[in-house]
Order: sequence, then C-alpha cells, then structure tokens
Amino acid sequence: MRQTLWQKIADTLQQDIRGGAFETGGRLPTEAELAVRFGVNRHTVRQAIGHLSNLGLVASHQGRGVFLRDTGFEYPVGARTRLTDNLVRQGRRPDREDMHAEILPASHSISRALKLATLAPLYWLSYRTRVEGRLTSLNDHYFPAERFPAIGENFLRLGSITQALRCEGIDDYLRASTRINARIATPAEAKLLDLSQGRAVLLTWGVDCDMLGCPISVNQARMVADSVTLTVEQDE
Repeated sequence: MRQTLWQKIADTLQQDIRGGAFETGGRLPTEAELAVRFGVNRHTVRQAIGHLSNLGLVASHQGRGVFLRDTGFEYPVGARTRLTDNLVRQGRRPDREDMHAEILPASHSISRALKLATLAPLYWLSYRTRVEGRLTSLNDHYFPAERFPAIGENFLRLGSITQALRCEGIDDYLRASTRINARIATPAEAKLLDLSQGRAVLLTWGVDCDMLGCPISVNQARMVADSVTLTVEQDE
C-alpha cells in the first residue's frame, strides 16, 4: 500500500527518535520548522505528530510544544535474561510488590514446555515490578514443585528469583526460547498496572533451562508497552 505524506514523515521522525537524534524528554522542532524541512503544510505535520503520539513516542503540551516521552528501560532478551540485573546495570531501581507463591497444577502448555506430566504440581510465583515509582510489568514464573520444593518460600524471603534458584542448587541458567507479542490490556491488567482502558501491553513468554539443557521454568511478563524497549540479543 502506498504511504501518504504524513505517514512518510512519521516514519522518518520515528527513525530519528530511535536513532537518538533528539534527547529523551527533549522538544521536537515546531510544526512550522518541520513543515519547512519536509516541504509540506502544517496540517500534514500535525497528522504525523498525532500518529507518533498514538504510538506513545511523543506528548503534546499546549503552549510548550511536542516532547519525547521517556520510553522507559531497555529489556535485552538473550541467553541470560535477568530483569533485575538489566535494570541495575541501567542505573534504575526496580521494586517488587504483591509477591505471591502458590502450588497449582500445570496447564497443558506449561507442562509441555517443562516436559512434565499434565497437572503435575507447579510453584507459581507472581509479583508486580515498579521502576522508579512507575508500574511497568506483571510477572509470573512457574517451576516444577517436585524439583524446587522450597523455591516459593525462598522467593518470598529473598525477593529474587535468581537468589531463590541458588538456594535450590541452580547457580546459573539460560533462556532457551522467548515469544513476544502485543495486545490491549484486559480490564484486570489495566487495573493492576494503573492503565487507562485501551492501553497496550507487551507479552513475553519464555522458557529457562539449567546448564544441562533441562527446562526449569516458564516465565510470563505483561509489560506496559511505552515503559520498555525490548532488544533481542544474539546468543552468548
């Protein structure tokens, strides 16, 4: 399908933003300046800016101009996917709240991913992640309860999946696979993440393995779409 002028302008500005042409939180050129740059009228520029706003990349402030939104934190997805460690390396302070641990029967999809019998007992660990005061994700982790009988207790005590696994004899582990998609947040998710109706969430569904290649957990995260940039890294 042939792109309209405003779509081409929006794509160019999006590339500029992703490429670091503007400072995070900084102001974009005015509509008049952009109209001159692209050789179009201000209405066309306004359509392009409106599209960037719908994508969550910019925000318009009456009388002040159009500013870049903080796109949040980088979340590398690779062989060693560790949310807390990634945030700390970026100089951000993550907090976990509403931590919960419960044993429940494995669903078909999780039992298949973990190579368990259907309805085998799982430890379900869940929590919300808040980064610098902003709710960013709902997180769920599923572990074979027979292999990791104390992981729920250790997680609630230590507040860390990685540390809880160390208590179970797992000093290191690797991400075997990750699926990523996006959809509109459900009413329940919107309430838990303090989102308005119609906002998007990114979903990741991953399987972690021990160093011998045996699956140890299934992890699901539902992230506020404009709070995170997912970066897929090459295997280490």
